[in-house]
Amino acid sequence: MWMWNDDETKELFNVVEEFKQKKLPLSKAFYYFANKYNRKPNSVRNYYYKLVKELCCNAEKRLALNIDIGSHNPLKVKNFTDVETKELSTKVKELLNKGYSVRSACCTLANGDAKEMLRLQNKYRNVEKEERCKIVTMSPKKKMLSDAEINSLFMGLVRLIKKSAMEQAEDKIFAEVEDANASLRSVMVELVKKQKELELLKKNFEILKNEKLLIKEELNRLRSYKAKDLSKSMKGEKMSSLKAFVEKVDQQKKVKRTN
Repeated sequence: MWMWNDDETKELFNVVEEFKQKKLPLSKAFYYFANKYNRKPNSVRNYYYKLVKELCCNAEKRLALNIDIGSHNPLKVKNFTDVETKELSTKVKELLNKGYSVRSACCTLANGDAKEMLRLQNKYRNVEKEERCKIVTMSPKKKMLSDAEINSLFMGLVRLIKKSAMEQAEDKIFAEVEDANASLRSVMVELVKKQKELELLKKNFEILKNEKLLIKEELNRLRSYKAKDLSKSMKGEKMSSLKAFVEKVDQQKKVKRTN
């Protein structure tokens, strides 16, 4: 893989900061950067954490790259002892013989902890690579391979290719699940926020509803009061008219008697 230049390095740190602000997993940032520059996600991840560790102790380089190291945390690595490495290899192989994949076996050993699962998986794969790289000496007396040996080597190669393809697919699925979980958490936060807003609207609606009832009752009271006043006023006017009419009739009777 080609060397990193300063512009790429600065952009990588800017991408990581951007994804952190959006509360997205860093694995997504590494995949995004790897796709853009045709690099491997694991290579991008390893370079990032290696440089973070270096910049923590190198102020001159931090200044040259103009990187705020306060926004970046070094990777805390818990190294395996020889005993732990041997136990891990033994337990994983036992689970593989039972039909587990490497990822599911490591997940079982990690009790569902995603970070611990990745740690165990990476260590086991490194152990596998070291074992495959060991040179196996063949007897110098045997110059040609038998058909059975050739067939066995071919089948072994097929199994390795199949295993590699499955592990790559598992890596992709794990990254997609991690992204989906981050999106789900974001949606849940929004739902909680909307639920609170809905409860506040319901509360305000009840307040307005009660105020409307009070206003209606007050209007009815005012209408009843005015009706009573109007009735009293009309009754007074009628009584006055009636009294005046009676007095007029009495006056006419007196006049007739006098005549």
